[in-house]
Amino acid sequence: MGLRRNPEAAGWVAGVVLTAVGVLLTLLPTLLGMDMMGGGYALLLVGFFVILMGMITTGMFLYRAARLQAILAGKNLLAHWVYDPDQARDQAQKDLQDTRARNRALFLVMAFFLLACVVLFTAIGVLSGEGDNMPTFIGLMLGVLALLAAFAFGMPGVQHRRAMRSSHEAYIATNGLYLNGALHTWNAPLAGLDDVSYVEDGHGVRLVFHLRSLTRVGWVRYEPYSVEVPVPRGEEGAAREVAQLLG
Repeated sequence: MGLRRNPEAAGWVAGVVLTAVGVLLTLLPTLLGMDMMGGGYALLLVGFFVILMGMITTGMFLYRAARLQAILAGKNLLAHWVYDPDQARDQAQKDLQDTRARNRALFLVMAFFLLACVVLFTAIGVLSGEGDNMPTFIGLMLGVLALLAAFAFGMPGVQHRRAMRSSHEAYIATNGLYLNGALHTWNAPLAGLDDVSYVEDGHGVRLVFHLRSLTRVGWVRYEPYSVEVPVPRGEEGAAREVAQLLG
């Protein structure tokens, strides 16, 4: 099966937009004639930070788009399952809750960084006699914070709608998992696969992929998370083979 539009493309487009916003922030002190000690240096610092985030996001999603295209083309494919609508809806709802929790934690980290910059440079600006420029600086920083909040809290809903509109399929390859419109990869050093468990209990049969990533909450340590892949009836044997091979 091939997709008319690679869903990972939205990620690198967002990265390009984020990079452009960062470039604009670095240009604003000159365009507005701001005093560098009155918020200009803070805008430059935040701008470079946003540029870095945008470039990393763009590169990461370009890589993911190529990985997804290869998986859908059957490269290194281990299993391909199609779900009924009820199974797909339940899984999409669970994924929505998990993604919201992860993005909330990520947003809190970035919000703390931005607010710390605002407090620090506002204090420096007031003490250096540039208090008149501080409202403009604070407004710009709040705008950046609002943009980050829109990404953090808006993307889970976008991913959920994408999952509900997807073809309700799972593609399991040796180097990635594509489930209901969401791609998970384990490409070192950004991410890794620790284990795959075959679980059969009162909640049904499923494969649980235990993953870790540097892009979840912070880039200084791996953040573990898990993805549950429902196993359709009659595919239990294939699921056990996948768990044995990848686990």
